[in-house]
Amino acid sequence: MRLFLALTFVLCACAPEVPQTCVPPSGDVVDPCGPAPDGGVAVKPGTPDAGVVPSGTVGLDGGTVDRLWFATTGDTRPHNCDDTANYPKAAIAQIAAAMKALRVQFTVDLGDHMYVCNGDDAEATTQMGYYMTGIASGPSTWWMTMGNHECGNNKAPYACFTSGAHDANFAAYMTALKRPLPYYFTDVQTGSGLARFVLIADDSWDATQSDWLSSTLAYADAHAKYTVVARHHPVQGTRTGAAEILNILEAHKASLILTAHNHDYEHDTSTWSGRSTVVGLGGAGYTWGFATVLQNTDDTLTFVQRDANGNPIGAPWSVSPQ
Repeated sequence: MRLFLALTFVLCACAPEVPQTCVPPSGDVVDPCGPAPDGGVAVKPGTPDAGVVPSGTVGLDGGTVDRLWFATTGDTRPHNCDDTANYPKAAIAQIAAAMKALRVQFTVDLGDHMYVCNGDDAEATTQMGYYMTGIASGPSTWWMTMGNHECGNNKAPYACFTSGAHDANFAAYMTALKRPLPYYFTDVQTGSGLARFVLIADDSWDATQSDWLSSTLAYADAHAKYTVVARHHPVQGTRTGAAEILNILEAHKASLILTAHNHDYEHDTSTWSGRSTVVGLGGAGYTWGFATVLQNTDDTLTFVQRDANGNPIGAPWSVSPQ
């Protein structure tokens, strides 16, 4: 039986089948369904839900597991521009702690860790630092994706590059990322084959990244059991970013396409073969939570939306490897 078909629901402050019912008036929130900001405790789920925890180790540059078991969320930033005083530190730490309680192997973050519009290096560094402190409560491996607010450039093409002019937001992000480029891939060897995770930097898009993405996905087409694409902008709707990225993705295989930018949860079942989802639940729009992905024993991937404490919300859904 799949792991998530044996869920045991627990009584908590907010019914898990009714997401987004508790909107905080302002400020920091740990449990959005508590009586006041930071006032709710709810109940953590088991570690993890009923079933065997997949084994394996995943680090900064990948790893080896028997089956994939990871978490994802995005848009973990203040709701208002330059509002560093109200950075949602406790909420991000709570989400990270709930991921760790589920004993996931790693987290795929989907971008937007700050909201700094004044170009101030100190403020960008402070907000990025709050984020890094918050996620320290979570899994030890945390792969970050560049969001649009990781570039404060207010001039066309509204993009930032490692060889370009200094940008406070981009500099703070790249320091935290600890990689030479804002886009990269990581490989995880599972018991059923290779899983390639491709993390695109939508707002650092140029010909070099275009060539890199095409070749990275072409390799995955030929050699990977799973290809998981992470980018900040959705692949459907009116906020998709560069059209060329979508064209490249359409030309290759994908097991899942994980995105954010919209401050909600969306699962589009009509396009992209039902494999794309928006997980903008990090709190930018006062919507708190995350999701988990499990590789089942039959090699399908099961996706579960969760609240800020890790309790499952709604019905899980599954996809085949490719």
